[in-house]
Amino acid sequence: MDYYLIGSRIKELRLSRGMTQEQLAEKADISTNFLACIEIGKRKGSFETYSNIVDILGSSLDYITQDNIRSAKINILNDKLNEYFNHCGEKSRNLIINIARDIYESEQS
Repeated sequence: MDYYLIGSRIKELRLSRGMTQEQLAEKADISTNFLACIEIGKRKGSFETYSNIVDILGSSLDYITQDNIRSAKINILNDKLNEYFNHCGEKSRNLIINIARDIYESEQS
């Protein structure tokens, strides 16, 4: 989990709602210092803390974790690709590289 990204989204939501750290911390029943540490990714909160914060801010856990979910999916795909790639011979590896390059170039144009 990238707690810096989660904290950044919480801060973004808080500011867009016109709330101070003190106001949000009080409503979430946590210390202002703890909230400040969450917002910079220095400390991580419990599931309950994050759930409470996003409820107060009128958002969702999906919203504050979306980058982590996307990143996890990419990591799973990379792992699968590496597994297949490592079990291929040199000719097949070169073919895979050429196909990937062609796909990349076609998406860039």
